[in-house]
Amino acid sequence: MLVFLFFLSIALLIFLIAKCKLHAFLSLLVVGLFYGVLSGASLEEVANAIAGGFGGTMQSIGIVIACGVIIGQVLEVTGGAQRISDAILKLIGIKHATYAASLTGAFVSIPVFCDSGFIILNPVIKGISRRGKLPYATLAVALMAGLLTTHSFVPPTPGPVAAASLVGADLGKVLLYGIIVSIPIVIVSSIWANSRFVRGKYPEIAEDTVVDLEKEDEFKAVVAHAPSTFRSFLPVIVPILLIVAASFFGNAEGNTAEQIVSFLGKPYIALLIGTALSFLLPTKVNSTVTNTWVSKALSGAAEILLITAAAGAFGKVLQITPIGTTLTELILSSGLPAILIPYIMSTLLTIAMGSTTVSMTTVSGIMAPMLASLGLAPEIVVMAVAAGGFTFCQANSSYFWCVSKLCGYDLKKGYWLITLTSVIMGVTGMAMTCIINLFI
Repeated sequence: MLVFLFFLSIALLIFLIAKCKLHAFLSLLVVGLFYGVLSGASLEEVANAIAGGFGGTMQSIGIVIACGVIIGQVLEVTGGAQRISDAILKLIGIKHATYAASLTGAFVSIPVFCDSGFIILNPVIKGISRRGKLPYATLAVALMAGLLTTHSFVPPTPGPVAAASLVGADLGKVLLYGIIVSIPIVIVSSIWANSRFVRGKYPEIAEDTVVDLEKEDEFKAVVAHAPSTFRSFLPVIVPILLIVAASFFGNAEGNTAEQIVSFLGKPYIALLIGTALSFLLPTKVNSTVTNTWVSKALSGAAEILLITAAAGAFGKVLQITPIGTTLTELILSSGLPAILIPYIMSTLLTIAMGSTTVSMTTVSGIMAPMLASLGLAPEIVVMAVAAGGFTFCQANSSYFWCVSKLCGYDLKKGYWLITLTSVIMGVTGMAMTCIINLFI
């Protein structure tokens, strides 16, 4: 009955979000209460689990996500993100434009949301398509894939940060593994984007319209007045280095140097440092930077934070019942490799609900009570749910429509170029996750 109630709860969650159009924040709380009350737990236990799971998740990820969004906002407004992309594109060159587009997207999407990243960089790849006489679809697919990859795998974007918090993963290891997994995805998706299928089916060069030319000129103007390349990279690179260093060299109970590394590498400290470094990008730091820009960033982060915390509440309710042990026994008796479970669940939820972040947080909350019995490292679970989180990106995803509309694709073309690419990316990501799992 408990297993039946669990699957009924997941079905209810999908129904509320996909069919009733109830916001994911409320849907997760409603389903958490539904499952908790019908599971036989006391009403007091259910209420405490909802509050404790919500608050505990916010404590773990609140500052990290908020600071990450602020860094992305400052990079976008000052032109730092454009400077970073311009530097990478020039370094790799137009001869390898497909790889340049994918790598640029992968780096820009670490601090900047993938939707915003595509809006910023789409005029650039259109210009490259015209100058290099390259199929626009090839560059668009590469850019789309690069942006989506690190958006799902590399902190401080909300998905991996929230997933790591819910399963108790080391964020430094998640960051390192996320980069390792992202590299082959970027390479494979670039090869696919440059394949005979994509080039042959969609060989058209980007149109030379007045609007497109104006947007390309606007991008160049932003880059011309943007902060230096070195300063633009600092808010992204420094927090990453600090978090990874703390995971492998920091020790809160070690000598003074190890304690300092441990302190500076705590995710919320590292991201606060990154935020401070981002304030070096504007030519003048005033209330517009420290208040208006920050307020705009936090307004955008609020929804993500609340959805993530609600997923934490649902996960906490699951943990007060023996569903983790029950599901573990079922999985082990089925003979299905345990590592595939989070991937499959994340993929199915993404197909049903269209949100990478919601599927990653929901599945992570479900997996948390099963980790010890299944013998899976929490960092591996984060990688698996991330791979599933963008597998089969389709028409119920906001990113699908962002790319489709900006590129001028109809639904059929969107499925061929975006959805099929996301499947290739997801399979590649899961294959790399399985390989990493062999060595840890």
